[in-house]
Order: sequence, then structure tokens, then C-alpha cells
Amino acid sequence: MVLTKAELRSALGYAIVAHLLKDGDTEGIYVALNIPHTSVESRLKKMGVDISKLFFIDCITASIKYPEEKDNVIYLNEPSLLLLEGAIKHGLKMLNGERNFVYIESVSTFLAYNTYQSFIKFLRMITNEIRLFGLVGIIFMLDKELDDVEFSQAATFVDDIIDLRDITKEEILT
Repeated sequence: MVLTKAELRSALGYAIVAHLLKDGDTEGIYVALNIPHTSVESRLKKMGVDISKLFFIDCITASIKYPEEKDNVIYLNEPSLLLLEGAIKHGLKMLNGERNFVYIESVSTFLAYNTYQSFIKFLRMITNEIRLFGLVGIIFMLDKELDDVEFSQAATFVDDIIDLRDITKEEILT
């Protein structure tokens, strides 16, 4: 789990995904909860990332317009945890790299559409899937997104908590 300030989540997330995909044997699932996958693709391409190594779960586009079907994208109308579970399981079957990852943009979007208890069940499921498939999982949590008790419960499901709340944008870009 990566803790960060809200204003740095995007830049930090893109930097992490770009870093992971530099390895030729790495592919990933990008769960786009806040930004359409086309915007993510555009930003990552500008960073020199091979986006053919990503499978997207786009939870934005289908709620706004009828999306163009693509082999590397599943469109969901909303980030329903039940739908996300199925989409992630499908995405895991699509990965062919040696070292793969699952990147989830933000906990707050989950909580806008689902109860906290549903989120905890999902977190338990996804972290166990990540471990069983031998993947790296990156879940972003913004500073103060959960109260102390909720954060403590969520933290029990992750292997590490990386606190990047004090990092600056300049440090991310270097």
C-alpha cells in the first residue's frame, strides 16, 4: 500500500507504473477508477512506456459513453466490487510476463460506491489473489482517507506500507 498526498497521486502512480514496465518481462493490470484508460495511455506513452504491456479495467468510460471494444480493456459502468473481482480475475489470465503487477488508483473511489465492509472483503480477496499469482500489488491510499481504526484494519491485508506523504513532485520527476 502506498500512502501519498492527493495532489501527488497521479504523478507518483504514473512514475511507479513506468518504472515497473521498464523490465521487459513485466506486464500489469491498471485499474482506472478516476481517469479513463485513454488518458492513462496517453500520459504513459509520453513517458515512453510500452502500453501494450498493460491490461486496463476502466471504470469511467462506459458510464459516460459507449466505449470502443479493445482486447486489452474491460469497461465497467462503476467500480462495483463484484464486477471488479471478475474483471481482475479475467485480467490476470491475460498477463504473460514473468513479473506482473496490479495497480489500483485509489481507495476513496471504492468507498464512494461501496461500503467500508465490502471494501475490506475486496482488499482481502485482491491481496490474496496477488500473493497466489506471485504478483506485485500497488494500492494507493491518500492521506487521511480512512480513520485510524479503518486504516489499521486495511493495513493487516498488505505486506508493506510505503509512506510517501513527504515526497515532493520534483523528487518524483527525477
